[in-house]
Amino acid sequence: MAARYDAHHQKIRDIFGAIARVYDPMNRVLTLGLWGSWQRRFLTLVAPRDGEICLDVATGTGDLAILIAERASGIRVTGLDLSRDMLDVAEEKIRRRNLSERVRVVEGNALALPFPDASFDVVTCGFGLRNFPDLPQALSEMRRVLKPGGRALSLEVSRPENAVIWWGFRTYFYGLVPLLGRLAGRGGRAYAWLPESHRRFPGRTVLSDLYRDAGFDLVSAWPLTLGAVAVHRGEVRA
Repeated sequence: MAARYDAHHQKIRDIFGAIARVYDPMNRVLTLGLWGSWQRRFLTLVAPRDGEICLDVATGTGDLAILIAERASGIRVTGLDLSRDMLDVAEEKIRRRNLSERVRVVEGNALALPFPDASFDVVTCGFGLRNFPDLPQALSEMRRVLKPGGRALSLEVSRPENAVIWWGFRTYFYGLVPLLGRLAGRGGRAYAWLPESHRRFPGRTVLSDLYRDAGFDLVSAWPLTLGAVAVHRGEVRA
């Protein structure tokens, strides 16, 4: 499976490696300051509990992994990502917050997670699903590594259903975001990739169906910011 997508995976490593050191501040700028509120809503829906074992897929610079670990005492979190450069930034943040005993990072492939079946209570993914070349396979892997009674949640750019909101979103995300990335002087290729990856990404209804096809039960979706982003959640029956 991994060999089939080697070229795509190298492209993703190159794109995110180029912006690893500016990824966090650029996120705050390009989301118009909404990144923090999305994270808070996402964490409310994740509802991490003491003693749980969590996997954050496509962890990037580790924001969600760190927030989950800080939300519940005794929780252990593994952050997985393809990009070693992004993980280097994540490790620096983990050390600064004195979380090294509870948060670790692993370089790895979301299409072939390097963990046994039923290893985690929670699997999360924040703005990573769009980057996977085989979304059904990635969701199946997330399902495979969950324990009975576990849950998987993703936070991802979506498609507003209102035509006027969709026009404004498309104008900003497809036009201004790549321009701002170029004007920032770094990562022009990365911020051109954002709208490119969004064009082929499914909306809320189809993504919910993909969760079900992967074997998840009780699938739910919550639109945020007028549908510009959405949280999806699927559970594994106990």
